[in-house]
Amino acid sequence: MENQTYTPAPAPLPAAPAAKPGKGLAVTGLVLGIVALVLCWVPILNNVFLFVGLAGLGFAIAALVIASKRKAPKGMPIAGLILSIVAIIGVFATQAMYSAALDSVVKSVEDSADGVTTSSEEEQEEATTEALAAGESAMVGEYTVTVSGVNLQATDPIMAVNQFNSAPTGQYVLVDLSVVYNGSEEGDPWIDLTTEFAGSDARQYSTSTCSALLERPSHEVPTLTNGGAAEYQVCFDVPGESVSGSKILVESLFSLRDDRVYWAAQ
Repeated sequence: MENQTYTPAPAPLPAAPAAKPGKGLAVTGLVLGIVALVLCWVPILNNVFLFVGLAGLGFAIAALVIASKRKAPKGMPIAGLILSIVAIIGVFATQAMYSAALDSVVKSVEDSADGVTTSSEEEQEEATTEALAAGESAMVGEYTVTVSGVNLQATDPIMAVNQFNSAPTGQYVLVDLSVVYNGSEEGDPWIDLTTEFAGSDARQYSTSTCSALLERPSHEVPTLTNGGAAEYQVCFDVPGESVSGSKILVESLFSLRDDRVYWAAQ
């Protein structure tokens, strides 16, 4: 009888390591917290990431509770919890900031829609201390500007220019300006320069308040090159009580620095 050889049975495979309780929740909470924190500043979309932050907060709390019961490491759940809370706070903070900025823009547009804005305290102080006399010149942007004349009672003269000019709501003010372009390229003063009437009522009136046709309108001034000079007129429709002690201000529309200059209207 032949001897039979038996192959021993293979050793059993080692058991798979037990899953760490709450680790998946902790990772999920951490990832959601990071995503919400990074994108909480994006306008409109931050409303969506508010819920991402809340979800991350929920996962992090659940992972922290499980880790406390099982005496597992708590670093990741705590990190996810902190990031989610900061992201939620960031959403509300950025929403408040954007809302305030939007309200400011809307208010500014509403205030200036009729061509009238309220002068700041700084602007009122500048108008008092830095006003030039009519006929004096000053540099405004790339132009030498001279307010050569101001007619505070210009209703009749302006009405006489064109039969279709309508009567003012208050009274017309007519300003004569002369400019010399000092730049190296080309200049259009009616585009480059802004002229406003700073009333004694602490309000500023733009030329959009007056739609009357003038003898020398600014838009008819040709494009100027270096040394080119031009004269033109602008008008304002202002309340009668704003005229006393008023100023004319001219500033560069595209300048990055404050180059506003005031002239006394009287």
